[in-house]
Amino acid sequence: MAVAEKLFLEKGYAETTVDDILEATGLSKGGFYHYFKSKEEVLSESIKMLIQDMLAAFTPIVQDETLTALEKLKLFMKTKSEFQQPRKEFARYLSMLMKSDFTLYKYYISLAQNYIEPLAAIIEQGKKEGVFNVQHPRETVDILLRVVISFPQSALFSEYIQDEAKRRKYSISLKHVIARTLGVDIKEL
Repeated sequence: MAVAEKLFLEKGYAETTVDDILEATGLSKGGFYHYFKSKEEVLSESIKMLIQDMLAAFTPIVQDETLTALEKLKLFMKTKSEFQQPRKEFARYLSMLMKSDFTLYKYYISLAQNYIEPLAAIIEQGKKEGVFNVQHPRETVDILLRVVISFPQSALFSEYIQDEAKRRKYSISLKHVIARTLGVDIKEL
């Protein structure tokens, strides 16, 4: 998987063949096809592993009963950034690939299955604590996740990817949307 990801980054996903992966790993065709049906399945598995690794990093935060919901949300967001930093190049590449409706759909399904409930638990806790002003935590999280993952479909996506200042403005704007949706001051996030 790591070798395939490296090849995808170096050569481009479309230009990387199964034979390239076999040559770089020393696997036989039979060995490869024992685990994967196609190159697309390798990419899908990479996305799945990335999400599972992130979820493993988030789980202790969500389950920590000593933290308030706002502390959990801040820590969740900080951990997400720290987790993504060393994987930034691969995540950026995945974002480019997600311009494909099928890849985006698979990514969204994985996100929905793994992230909605933990984030909804934080928002529900915040609602009970009187910090978040949301009527339906689970549905609110679903909507926010859809906003976040639709980033690659933005007409300005390539500008955001290439220009740090524009990416920072997008990030600040997203934080404002999240703050307003949750009914908190942006300074609290």
